Amino acid sequence: MQSADHFSYDAYDRLTRAYVDERGNVNYSGLKAELAALNDFIDQLAAASPGNNPDLFPTEDERKRYYLTAYNAYILFYAAVAYPNRHSLWSKLGLFKNKDIVLGGRKLTLNDLEHSIIRKEFLDPRIHFALNCGARSCPPLKPGVIAQDATESELKEGARRFINDPANVRFDEANRTLYLSKIFDWFKGDFINYLRARRGIAEPHIGQYIVLYIQGPPAQTLLDTPASALTIEYLDYDKRLNEQ
Repeated sequence: MQSADHFSYDAYDRLTRAYVDERGNVNYSGLKAELAALNDFIDQLAAASPGNNPDLFPTEDERKRYYLTAYNAYILFYAAVAYPNRHSLWSKLGLFKNKDIVLGGRKLTLNDLEHSIIRKEFLDPRIHFALNCGARSCPPLKPGVIAQDATESELKEGARRFINDPANVRFDEANRTLYLSKIFDWFKGDFINYLRARRGIAEPHIGQYIVLYIQGPPAQTLLDTPASALTIEYLDYDKRLNEQ
């Protein structure tokens, strides 16, 4: 329960620690049994947000923390409500994006939250490694809530972890081919704009973003490979539900 000067993430923290494993897969059957508790947290999100209670979220770090948690909480909620239907989130039309949500008394959709608030307000492409859309190829859902004042470090670690997972990023040095998650295709503009605006690279390419986080010998080879010599291939995206 939250106080007048504090937004409580306790319910979300407890539920994700109980029903999300270290790989980010969800025990939806167990979570559905505690749907009332998750619904209570959804009600908290509906009542308070940085929009109508800015004093509760005084820093950019805390605003990011709220909106990232809200997105993941609503995805969990809609997936658990529908479970054992495994196709309610990722249909042919990606209908989960049009699910109605309420944040701080404001009615919007998950699509609005992602594109009109999170991407637009923060201009931080690392958010794409923190948002979980309920599919197996999504960045893994983290058990527990982002700790207070730790959003920056969590985003940095999330980017490092995602980019160094060969399921998401692989570089074939011999053939100069970079294999990337579809996330880098869908949101290419976010990564390129970051390199241009925040890193001062006049003509950036996506490989230069990967170099910021990739570890091991391929990093230098990738850095030395000009964009004109680099082939980009996008990996298949597994849209099956991220259930245990």
